[in-house]
Amino acid sequence: MKNKILKFILLGLCALFIQNRALADFSFNDMELKFAQVSDIHLANQGDTTFKVLSHSKELLNAAILDINKLKNLDFVIFTGDMVDEPTKESYRDFLTSVSNLNYPSIFVFGNHDSYGKEDREGFLDKNTVLSILERSNPFQNYGKAYFAFSPNPEYRVIVLDTAENMEEYSNGVLSEQQAAFLDNELQNNTDKVILIFQHHPLIEPFRSADHKIINNDEYMAILKKYPKVPIAIFTGHYHATKIVTRGNLIHAACPSLVTYPNAFREVKVTNFNDRVIFNFIFHETTLKDVQSLSKSGVIASAVLQGLPSDRNVEIVVRKGYVPKNEFSKKEIKEKKIKEKLKRQEEKIQKKEEKAKEKARKKAEKKNKKANKTPKDEE
Repeated sequence: MKNKILKFILLGLCALFIQNRALADFSFNDMELKFAQVSDIHLANQGDTTFKVLSHSKELLNAAILDINKLKNLDFVIFTGDMVDEPTKESYRDFLTSVSNLNYPSIFVFGNHDSYGKEDREGFLDKNTVLSILERSNPFQNYGKAYFAFSPNPEYRVIVLDTAENMEEYSNGVLSEQQAAFLDNELQNNTDKVILIFQHHPLIEPFRSADHKIINNDEYMAILKKYPKVPIAIFTGHYHATKIVTRGNLIHAACPSLVTYPNAFREVKVTNFNDRVIFNFIFHETTLKDVQSLSKSGVIASAVLQGLPSDRNVEIVVRKGYVPKNEFSKKEIKEKKIKEKLKRQEEKIQKKEEKAKEKARKKAEKKNKKANKTPKDEE
C-alpha cells in the first residue's frame, strides 16, 4: 500500500515538473503587443493655418508625451509621419528634444512634410540628412533606410514603409518597386506572425482626396491579397482623420492628428491567440481642452476628423486562416458580373450557332441522301 502511495506521489511530482517546464517555455508577453501611435504633429514655430494650430504644436506634443508616459507596459511609441511642418534643423531639434522625454522606445516614419527633395530650398533638409539626424539621436532608428522591419517578439513582425519616398508627388503617396519587393518578401517569410505595417499614407482613404492618396494603390493591394490568411493591420496618418476599416484579414487604421482637431493619439493593444487576433483601439485626446476648442473652430468637418465611436474605441477580432467570401471591391465585383454576363451571352451564341450548324448538317445529309437515291430504291 505504501509503495502505491509513493508511486502516486512521484507521478504527481513528475506531472507538476513537466507542467512547470512547459510554462517556463511559454510567455503571455509573447502573445501581447502594446504601443502608442502619434501622427501629424507638424511641429513648428509659426502661426496657425486654417486647420492646423501650429502655434501650439510643441505644447500638444509635450502634453501627449506626458500622457503616454502614464500608460503602462508599452513596447514602443511610433510616429507615423509629418513629425515637423517644415524640415529645418530647428524644427527637428525641438521635436527630438521633446521625444527624448519619452519613457519608451520611439520609432519614426517619414511623411511628406519631413524632408524636402523636389528642389533645393534654403534651410530645408533632404531625406538623407534627416535620416542621419534621426539615427544619431535615436538608438532604435538604426536600419540605414527609411523603410525596415523588425520583430518586437517572436509572434509579431513590424514593417515600416516610406510612402513619401517620391517627393515629386509631395502630398500623394507611392510604394516604390524596391519597397513593393521588400513588402512581398517580408509577408512571404512571416506568414506565421501577426503583421503590423506602419506608413504615412492610407490605402483606404478616410475621405476622398485626389492629391493625398497612394497613386499605385492597386499594385499595393495586389501584394496584400496574396496573403488572405495572414492577420495584417496597417496604421497610417496624413488625412488628420480618425477611421478604422476592416476587410477580411486586413485592418486599415487611420490615426488622428495632434495639431488638428480632435488633437488625439491612439493606444493599441494586440493579443495573438491560436485561432484569432484581438485588436483593442483606445482613443486619447490631449489634456489641452482650450487648444482643442480653438482647433475645432478652425475646421469645417470636425465630425469626419473625429470619426464615429467605432473609429475611436473599439475591439476588432481577426480570425486566423479565414478567407472572406467577398474579398473584392465594389468595382471588382461589378467587373466580375459584367464578365460573367458576357461569358453567358457568348455561350448562348455559341450554342445557337452549334444548333444551327447541326440543323444545316442534317438538312444537307437528308438532301444528299435523297439525291443519291436510285430508281430501284424509289420502287
